[in-house]
Amino acid sequence: MSNHPQVSANRDASANPPRRLPAPLEWLAEPLAQLSTSLFNLRAGLISDGLISLLLITAGVWYGRMQPVLAAFTALCGLFVFTFIEYAAHRWLFHGNTGPFKSGHDHHHADPLGYDALPFFMPPLFMCALGAVFALAIPAGYALLLAGTIAAGYAAYGLSHVVIHVHRFKSPLMRHWAGFHNIHHYHPDANFGVTTGLWDVILGTRYQRKPRTTALSCDRP
Repeated sequence: MSNHPQVSANRDASANPPRRLPAPLEWLAEPLAQLSTSLFNLRAGLISDGLISLLLITAGVWYGRMQPVLAAFTALCGLFVFTFIEYAAHRWLFHGNTGPFKSGHDHHHADPLGYDALPFFMPPLFMCALGAVFALAIPAGYALLLAGTIAAGYAAYGLSHVVIHVHRFKSPLMRHWAGFHNIHHYHPDANFGVTTGLWDVILGTRYQRKPRTTALSCDRP
């Protein structure tokens, strides 16, 4: 996930079997696998994630017909919803029992400086579809704004994840923030949040350092 020369495609194939697609789409498996471990895909993803969030938010504002207070509340809801999406996807999808998402995430744990990421076009398509689904239940302007702020949260997550792994912060506050995720790489059953540890605190998965136990001598003087 950086300019590091290592790439996940060079890892032992026997330890990480290839991801399988439905039979009619198997011809896409190899191109997508190569794309998802490339520096181009990582950079394209960071750019496209930011652009789709700006596009959706701008479309929502342009569409108008929103009350300022409700618009602000909608934006906050979008960011809050994303914090749970980030946690849930990381805990139950990326660290699930099986599946291509788990396989790709295992690659990242094996090589945190690799370029593993979803194909850059998938998250923007998902965010657009999400906006369309929201529009079935709420006015279009609010639906686009809600999807846009969720997309902004995802863009912030992607950038944060890269920065955490490639940059060494000097600020104690930022070091503490980055350390929360770094702990997850040593204790993968804890600290599933990346941008925030909110849901780890709420759901009890925040890493707790175990107190050291000292052996008491039974010898008598």
